[in-house]
Amino acid sequence: MRIRDLMEEYGLSIDDIRWYLAYEITDTLRLLNDTPDDLTRLIWSGELEARLYDLEERFLASLQEELDRGLTDEVAVRSRFEVARLRKIRRPR
Repeated sequence: MRIRDLMEEYGLSIDDIRWYLAYEITDTLRLLNDTPDDLTRLIWSGELEARLYDLEERFLASLQEELDRGLTDEVAVRSRFEVARLRKIRRPR
């Protein structure tokens, strides 16, 4: 199974995947709200910038590789894409 085929099946675009991943990063940053030093270190170190660079393309390539190598299965990918689809529907325009 190809990741791009599953994206199409779920009606997801690259922009939708970017939104899904941005939401995931937002959740992580919100958890760091109680520890300002950790949040500051994440921004200062460039780690946040590195995470954001080509995040959707790297995510999709990694997901395809995991699927090809048997490290994940179609059910897990479909589960993530369903979450992405729901976030797409709820996304403010």
